[in-house]
Amino acid sequence: MKRNLITYLAVFLFLASCVHQVTVPIRTVPSQLVVEGWITTDSAPYTIKLSYSGPFTNTYEVSQDTGKYFITDARVTIADDLGDSTPCNWVGSGNYMSADPSFIGTIGRTYILKIYLSNGKTYLSKPETIYPVPPIDSLTLVYDSTWITDVRPNQFIISAHTHDPPGTRNYYRWTAAAYIARKSWGGSCIPGLPVLCGDPFSCLCFALCDQYVPENDINLLSDQLINGHEIIQPACYIPIYWFGKDFVQINQYSISENVYSFWEQYQAQTNRTGSILDPLPAPVIGNIYNAIDSTDIALGIFSASAGTSKRWIIAPLNLQQYWLEDIAGEFIQPGDCQLTYPGAIPDFTDPPGWENVPELKVY
Repeated sequence: MKRNLITYLAVFLFLASCVHQVTVPIRTVPSQLVVEGWITTDSAPYTIKLSYSGPFTNTYEVSQDTGKYFITDARVTIADDLGDSTPCNWVGSGNYMSADPSFIGTIGRTYILKIYLSNGKTYLSKPETIYPVPPIDSLTLVYDSTWITDVRPNQFIISAHTHDPPGTRNYYRWTAAAYIARKSWGGSCIPGLPVLCGDPFSCLCFALCDQYVPENDINLLSDQLINGHEIIQPACYIPIYWFGKDFVQINQYSISENVYSFWEQYQAQTNRTGSILDPLPAPVIGNIYNAIDSTDIALGIFSASAGTSKRWIIAPLNLQQYWLEDIAGEFIQPGDCQLTYPGAIPDFTDPPGWENVPELKVY
């Protein structure tokens, strides 16, 4: 028994002596210009985002931990094939906004983006033409009671219905935004006064509000397999935080094949999983290049799109207060509702421009 113990100890010490600490170098890539922006047939202004890529996270994502990656001193211009153009002025956080309100995207026109950096480099986008987009025929809603997670409660899924034009290849992108009902538990809204914001008659702050929430997912479709048929596309996911009206806008855009391919590859890269020892992903090539060095490619994309939209007010009459306090209670925060949730507006007023929008009562 003693001999076996000595043998085990000897083996252990031998193996321990063979273990060496390995420091894996952090993979980095050279800093590159990163661009994202588009012009549409929606009214101006349009926003162009400029930055330099920071520490490696994925092929296209920009580190936003500090403002040092944002570009603040570039000259930016959007021009069309007729010789008209608009400058884009810096407005903060790497954003440049078009200055001419009369310069609006037009179906059939072709547009390019011009970027003049302070280091003397000039970048141009490849020409992008605005193609027509069919209207949104209708919206439908499904109540999803299976979505409860640590970050979102149950939700409404809103789909856009449209008819794809036959005979041509079409590519689509959807975006969405909503004002959704929120509630706060309250608390003293004036220091020293022991009142709850949940009681609107004893407090000057508010327990109910509507929070602005954009849908940031990349939502794409090619009509390759459904040419000329009806499209039913989930376009918006509304988390149900509290009982009240939700104000939803769905936007449907035409995009070119090149822009579709870029965002499709971008999705594939960002959804990619692996370890630090995996091969470095290949960059997603966009349409922006150095004017005098075609091998110097910027990350990102500039696109030109026709847009159409539809608004809806959802009135969920079947959601009861006791149910929401039980299911969504963990998402209800203390304090004044309008100050607790970013982008919130008063609950007792509808958002501007929603006065004549149809209301869907959900039972």
